[in-house]
Amino acid sequence: MQLWWLLVVACSVLISGNAKLIRLAGGAGNTGRVEVYHNGQWGTVCDDGWGLEEANVVCRQLGFESASWSRTMAHYGQGTGPILLDDVVCDGSETFLTQCSHSDTHDCQHTEDAGVDCYSVLNNVRLAGGGGNYGRVEVYYNGQWGTVCDDGWDLIDANVVCRQLGFESALESKSSAFYGQGSGTIVLDDVDCTGDEDSLDQCRHNGLEEHNCVHYEDAGVVCSNTPNTLLPTTDTPSSLLPTTGVWNNVRLAGGGGVLNNVRLAGGGGNYGRVEVYYNEQWGTVCDDGWDLNDAHVVCRQLGFESALEGNSNAMYGLGSGPIVLDDVDCTGDEHSLDQCRHNGLEEHNCVHYEDAGVVCSNTPSTLLPTTGYITEELTTLLLSTNILNTVRLAGGGGNYGRVEVYYKGQWGTVCDDLWDSDDANVVCRQLGFEFALEGNRNALYGQGSGPIVLDDVECTGDEDSLDQCRHNGLEEHNCGHHEDAGVVCQNILNTVRLAGGGGNYGRVEVYYKGQWGTVCDDWWDSDDANVVCRQLGFEFALEGNRYALYGQGSGPIVLDDVECTGDEDSLDQCRHNGLEEHNCGHHEDAGVVCQSNAKEIRLAGGAGNTGRVEVYHNGQWGTVCDDGWGIEEADVVCRQLGFESASWSRTKAHYGQGTGPILLDDVVCDGSETSLTQCSHSDTDNCQHTEDAGVDCYSVLNNVRLAGGGGNYGRVEVYYNGQWGTVCDDGWDLIDANVVCRQLGFDSALESKSSAFYGQGSGTIVLDDVDCTGDEDSLDQCGHAGLEEHNCGHHEDAGVVCQNTPNTLLPTTDTPSSLLPTTGVLNNVRLAGGGGNFGRVEVYYKGQWGTVCDDLWDSDDANVVCRQLGFEFALEGNRNALYGQGSGPIVLDDVECTGDEDSLDQCRHNGLEEHNCGHYEDAGVVCSNTPNTLLPTTDTPNTLLPTTGVLNNVRLAGGGGNYGRVEVYYNGQWGTVCDDGWDLIDANVVCRQLGFDSALEYNSNALYDQGSGPIVLDDVDCTGDEDSLDQCGHAGLEKHNCGHHEDAGVVCNSVLNNVRLAGGGGHYGRVEVYYKGQWGTVCDDLWDSDDANVVCRQLGFEFALEGNRDALYGQGSGPIVLDDVECTGDEDSLDQCRHNGLEEHNCGHYEDAGVVCSNTPSTLLPTTGYITEELTTLLLSTSYSTEALTTLLPSTNILNTVRLAGGGGNYGRVEVYYKGQWGTVCDDLWDSDDANVVCRQLGFEFALEGNRNALYGQGSGPIVLDDVECTGDEDSLDQCRHNGLEEHNCRHHEDAGVVCQNTPNTLLPTTDTPSSLLPTTGVLNNVRLAGGGGNYGRVEVYYNGQWGTVCDDGWDLIDANVVCRQLGFDSALEYNSNALYGQGSGPIMLDDVDCTGDEDSLDQCGHAGLEEHNCGHHEDAGVVCNSVLNNVRLAGGGGNYGRVEVYYNEQWGTVCDDGWDLNDAHVVCRQLGFESALEGNSNAMYGLGSGPIVLDDVDCTGDEHSLDQCRHAGLEEDNCDHFEDAGVVCRVFDNVRLAGGGGNYGRVEVHYNGQWGTVCDDGWDLNDAHVICRQLGFEFALEGNSNALYGQGSGPIVLDNVNCMGDEDSLDQCRHNGLEEHNCVHYEDAGVVCSNTPSTLLPTTGYITEELTTLLLSTSYFTEALTTLLPSTNILNTVRLAGGGGNYGRVEVYYKGQWGTVCDDLWDSDDANVVCRQLGFEFALEGNRNALYGQGSGPIVLDDVECTGGEDSLDQCRHNGLEEHNCRHHEDAGVVCQNTPNTLLPTTDTPSSLLPTTGVLNNVRLAGGGANYGRVEVYYNGQWGTVCDDGWDVTDANVVCRQLGFDSAKEGNSYALYGQGSGPIVLDDVDCTGDEDFLDQCGHAGLENHDCGHHEDAGVVCTVL
Repeated sequence: MQLWWLLVVACSVLISGNAKLIRLAGGAGNTGRVEVYHNGQWGTVCDDGWGLEEANVVCRQLGFESASWSRTMAHYGQGTGPILLDDVVCDGSETFLTQCSHSDTHDCQHTEDAGVDCYSVLNNVRLAGGGGNYGRVEVYYNGQWGTVCDDGWDLIDANVVCRQLGFESALESKSSAFYGQGSGTIVLDDVDCTGDEDSLDQCRHNGLEEHNCVHYEDAGVVCSNTPNTLLPTTDTPSSLLPTTGVWNNVRLAGGGGVLNNVRLAGGGGNYGRVEVYYNEQWGTVCDDGWDLNDAHVVCRQLGFESALEGNSNAMYGLGSGPIVLDDVDCTGDEHSLDQCRHNGLEEHNCVHYEDAGVVCSNTPSTLLPTTGYITEELTTLLLSTNILNTVRLAGGGGNYGRVEVYYKGQWGTVCDDLWDSDDANVVCRQLGFEFALEGNRNALYGQGSGPIVLDDVECTGDEDSLDQCRHNGLEEHNCGHHEDAGVVCQNILNTVRLAGGGGNYGRVEVYYKGQWGTVCDDWWDSDDANVVCRQLGFEFALEGNRYALYGQGSGPIVLDDVECTGDEDSLDQCRHNGLEEHNCGHHEDAGVVCQSNAKEIRLAGGAGNTGRVEVYHNGQWGTVCDDGWGIEEADVVCRQLGFESASWSRTKAHYGQGTGPILLDDVVCDGSETSLTQCSHSDTDNCQHTEDAGVDCYSVLNNVRLAGGGGNYGRVEVYYNGQWGTVCDDGWDLIDANVVCRQLGFDSALESKSSAFYGQGSGTIVLDDVDCTGDEDSLDQCGHAGLEEHNCGHHEDAGVVCQNTPNTLLPTTDTPSSLLPTTGVLNNVRLAGGGGNFGRVEVYYKGQWGTVCDDLWDSDDANVVCRQLGFEFALEGNRNALYGQGSGPIVLDDVECTGDEDSLDQCRHNGLEEHNCGHYEDAGVVCSNTPNTLLPTTDTPNTLLPTTGVLNNVRLAGGGGNYGRVEVYYNGQWGTVCDDGWDLIDANVVCRQLGFDSALEYNSNALYDQGSGPIVLDDVDCTGDEDSLDQCGHAGLEKHNCGHHEDAGVVCNSVLNNVRLAGGGGHYGRVEVYYKGQWGTVCDDLWDSDDANVVCRQLGFEFALEGNRDALYGQGSGPIVLDDVECTGDEDSLDQCRHNGLEEHNCGHYEDAGVVCSNTPSTLLPTTGYITEELTTLLLSTSYSTEALTTLLPSTNILNTVRLAGGGGNYGRVEVYYKGQWGTVCDDLWDSDDANVVCRQLGFEFALEGNRNALYGQGSGPIVLDDVECTGDEDSLDQCRHNGLEEHNCRHHEDAGVVCQNTPNTLLPTTDTPSSLLPTTGVLNNVRLAGGGGNYGRVEVYYNGQWGTVCDDGWDLIDANVVCRQLGFDSALEYNSNALYGQGSGPIMLDDVDCTGDEDSLDQCGHAGLEEHNCGHHEDAGVVCNSVLNNVRLAGGGGNYGRVEVYYNEQWGTVCDDGWDLNDAHVVCRQLGFESALEGNSNAMYGLGSGPIVLDDVDCTGDEHSLDQCRHAGLEEDNCDHFEDAGVVCRVFDNVRLAGGGGNYGRVEVHYNGQWGTVCDDGWDLNDAHVICRQLGFEFALEGNSNALYGQGSGPIVLDNVNCMGDEDSLDQCRHNGLEEHNCVHYEDAGVVCSNTPSTLLPTTGYITEELTTLLLSTSYFTEALTTLLPSTNILNTVRLAGGGGNYGRVEVYYKGQWGTVCDDLWDSDDANVVCRQLGFEFALEGNRNALYGQGSGPIVLDDVECTGGEDSLDQCRHNGLEEHNCRHHEDAGVVCQNTPNTLLPTTDTPSSLLPTTGVLNNVRLAGGGANYGRVEVYYNGQWGTVCDDGWDVTDANVVCRQLGFDSAKEGNSYALYGQGSGPIVLDDVDCTGDEDFLDQCGHAGLENHDCGHHEDAGVVCTVL
């Protein structure tokens, strides 16, 4: 009934005037008999003259697009009400049917009732976020795709969707956004299909876009993709089927099998864990006996040709469902798995680590059809889900080539028109690569020979396959094969390294799936090794090694059975078994020795510069014996390897024993030799490998840095001979640069720079002709001309740009510390947890990164770090782990730098790893290399930019720090971007790339002058999520049709661009800047007029009159953001001035800086009444106040400066400026005339209210005016009559206030009005929400003196965001259309609004023009804004109770308890998702909070949606301390009921999140049932039922795996899985049978066998004794409601041992009242007919029932006789009973087994409150009565609460706290000892003996544990 009323209200809002409501009856959702609502009833329309025009009007009125048919002659059945319209004639333009010409009289019968078929608005359905047959359900409505809410979503609904999509049926219905959250509107909710509908909108639902959902409730389906009779069987080549599981559900028609649905999980398209669908869930197969024959059956069932492997031991992960099959034994010829022999379904002895898997053969060459195998029609049918799912690369290599697609039985090409990187990405991902490196054109890989299948392909880049992209159509093109498109895909295994050896030899490892893995040595030979070595940059391989010669790897084995021809470019182009397909262990890891230019000597078993000495001879490596081995010999080895010298000679196999021959012995060197073989030695030996010699070499150039640039780029400098020197650029290339970058800890190099790109160095030139192979660990291991051997000048200094991502793989723990610089142990420094120039300081020590403790950390220390990183100086030194806590060791503490050191370890400190710190003290820095630390200069690459991508360097030229012409660095020079298609989204990407938060403007037409370089980009099209500009769509690099007059530009949002003046007036006050989410102040050290000028110009004034100091305008309360500000005066914003650094200061708020700005040429006086006391005296003296002087002032009045304080923009406490300070106005005589003057003086048109009694808080200054009496026409307040200045008899509790009409008076203000009160932009800056609540409603704008609406054409969430932000909210939650909040009545101001989302006000958005529209008010737009305080939590307590905290200004704060009550608590609890509150607590009951006190004097009505909709003192306006923090106790599961049964038995349901849900029966037992029964007031449980014994529920499943001890007071105290965490369906709903008596003579719920019924009701047996066992002698005393809920359903009576129904002939409200009272309800709301709650299945017991309404039971009414009827079950009667607070208590007609066995007053209930609190009522003499509160105390209350099943009472209440009762007063003077079981066992005055009235009714609050 409530839903219907809401629908009526909603419809009445949408239909204006006297138009009748309209509906379709007797059909489906979009078809039916036309009925209109008039004079309280529905009537029909006669079909005289009825045609398509009339039908169109009806359908459009109902929200459909149009009508497809007009129906006559009662096509959808005859109606029953009046015929309201006849002779209807429409012209088709009408909005409502009643606007058509018609007659209100008629000459018709219902046989002429008119009907319509409306065009279904939801005929387009798709599945998104999944695959071909599964995904999120989306419907197309109002021009966009929207989702379906999962409320009530089930398999029946899913079946309709799947059939609508062409599938046979649904396998599963999914909820909770299983396939991801959608982004459009939510179109449908509460969908309720019967299953026979043809489309989803024929099902019952709430209405289009009528819902209470969010996208995490999006519904989904899994459809059964079973081929129908038109589709091929298993003979169809599997290559025509999608390989990602689109066709993985297969069955054999006519075969029967129960396991026809099979899938592969945990793997890929053709491999994975075998899962079968059984009993509505997926289960696994045990691997006992699993072999290749079994695997063949699975693979063929899935459409593959055969199996490659049958896997065991849960190779693809453990499944989670049941194990369905075990001991499977297939011959291999079966069609499906269940045709094989097995143990039986779910018969097994297995666990999931035995889950079976398969690898199926998916070879394209054998799976593709030959030409002519499939007709074109059949191909279209088969491939409709993905026509072009087969793609290959031809004419190239494994990861590059010409793109070809398989279509109509042959391979064809793609034309390169519009071909770009987005298209290439789709192809590469479709082929299994991660992304594309290039998209190629002009038949780069040769011309194809087949058809050209696709042209003008336009992908967004997110598609799963090429045919999902936009294109011209299949084989629609204007191309030739010279335009064939190609791609280069990222090579899956393009990263190869050698591990466990040296630079040119080691274990082969490949990078795959985010980790390094090895290659098995099966078939490993020199051809394979040659490919590896060439891939690594060597010329060829010397050896291919086996048997883990260089040690066993630890990662996955990625490749096996590698067979290379030797000509491949990379290892994965060779033939192999497949990725991670192998039969190997790590003892078979393959290795190589690559040919190197270095002499054939190496170090093994150590690190790069240490190890066992090995020499290469006769094709193998051998060792050197240590006889005579010393430092001279070691020096020769080290110099031969390129090191400066040896630091140690090692003997006795120090680096492990070698395995080859011992090639040298008795080696004796004099130290001058070039190679070891030049030393004297013996070629024979008398040694063992225990004597193998080794060396430690001294690395000469291990210290490398980048100078003249930034953190990851600069001039390469090496430390040699005690000074830094440079490297000459002769031969310098990217390979050399890679070595430098890796040595510095970066992953690789992006560029190599020459010609002193980063400036000329000043030291020696140390290296020339550097020639690296790329595998070296340091620069001095590369070939070069010799140290300081060169023919260069510093104009040839080499540089690099390194990829700005630390290489997490380097240095590893295998890298010895000797590879780090030796002149400074900690020369490797990085910034972590921040950005390019800021972050946590980390130093590299002992093979890992560690942090620096912030003890003594200051700017000197930070300067050293920043200079060491290449920056000019530090802006800040940060403490307290500002950039997050590190995880490594703390390396340094008590660092004390002078600031001149070159590196951090030159500073004084405690010692390495000597500290007393924790990581919460990690130090950080903010470095700056330019005056504007956020932007690169024109010479410097931007280190803050992403380093991936071709165009990662971007700058702004021709403008200022945050604005200018966009330029990108490409091909060694800066170029511009063309403005074609340039918009704010593109600008946002540029600004974010430059480190700004967002863009303010996008500029075109070379606003910042024309650039001079190439035009690099054109037609830029960003989505807004890109990290850099080249990730956006564009025409191609240097592909354009532009000139430099079209150069694009941007204005970015500056870091400190938000500046305001506080504590003063419009143009003067304390300077505050917005930083890190809050307002902070500026210290006045060095503050002068230059600084003030910058602030004033930034605020829009012309210049500054004064720069003020010493907190002239009051002390601020936020952080001090700036200090020692030094502006030249020409800067555009304050942060462009020099200063100490953000939040670096030595100030207090008493030094807050201020300004007085002036926006006029006049410098004599400020413009807003800023007058000192002395000047006031001078100006106002009679002799001086000449006309000339008067003109200098805004007016002659002395109180011309007025403000509103303590409120908002248009309301607050009235304050006037007098004698240099603000004072208040006393409210004596204060009225609306006075308020009007104040409001007009402030620029408003008039006042809405004049407030008194310090409504907006008490002021603190002098009281300036009293007894103000204005006529209302004065210009300012001091022109009104008053007592005199500062003459008053008042105190601040009488401060006056006003509420002004929030519309600026367009005639006022003058230049004398403070600018903060004026609109800042646009003519429509006044916006309001009407027809709704505080944060939602119809959008209205103020224009031309009146409020008007906005049309919803094009209205979306972006537009709504602008409105909400303009209103002060954070963002919008919803955008509404179709006059959801009622139709407005003013003009329609705006139409076709199109906001980008960054506008400050609505009129900055694109629109059709003011008052230009084609709309009616039924299209008025609305919004729901995100409430300012929508984040609420409970702290210091438990899940449902605690201290109330609200999130405001980026921190949690508390609520003061002044005025805090239960209404306020209700709002909090509902906002948190609870139903209501039990208590509102005060006095910091849950502990003192620590944040700000956000709200005080909260005064809620209780109906608000959120706390900030309640009245309060203002945000952070309070007079409280934290000992007054408010708290609440919210209800959780106090609402429990039994449904589908009777009074003491039924399905257990709990109330959660606003709806009733069920409990799953997993683990359900008698202990759990006991808790439910006691919670409901029964003594104990007789049974705990499972398997939905009382019918399946329809709401959410709230609890699962409930595990009660049995002693709990409520169900939610028991252990369980978590709220709504379950793996159940409703056929597992739990139930109970409760009993409150030991009696077994009668059943407790009317469940009586036929034999017992016969016995009890036989005449001879019905003795008086037996009669007393029953409530009455009637034979139908047991009644229940079925098919509905607790208080509504089909009426059923128990007769002859079974339940039967009642026929609805003559059924009315009198009959329904008797049933409801018999069930314990007070009365009936409705009596229902026509089997509204479903047809019953038993006998029809009663017919023609005629009750007067006063009967006690149904069989006392007149009727035809028992089982005498002329009815069928479609006429079963039903009722809806009034659901009183206690619906579970029996009446006198309830079997006595339900009643307590002792006491006259054993029936007690609580009324007027909630489950555990309320007015005490007792059942006596057939009615409920109350208890008088005389003598009532908590002892009496304890008896009541225990009687009701609670543990005890918390309170005993009096004075009818829960409302006055209406029945007799049964008890008075109750005096309990507390031990009684029932209330009537207590002492009392006697039954119905009292001297009370109902105003003394007693109540209780029972304890809920």
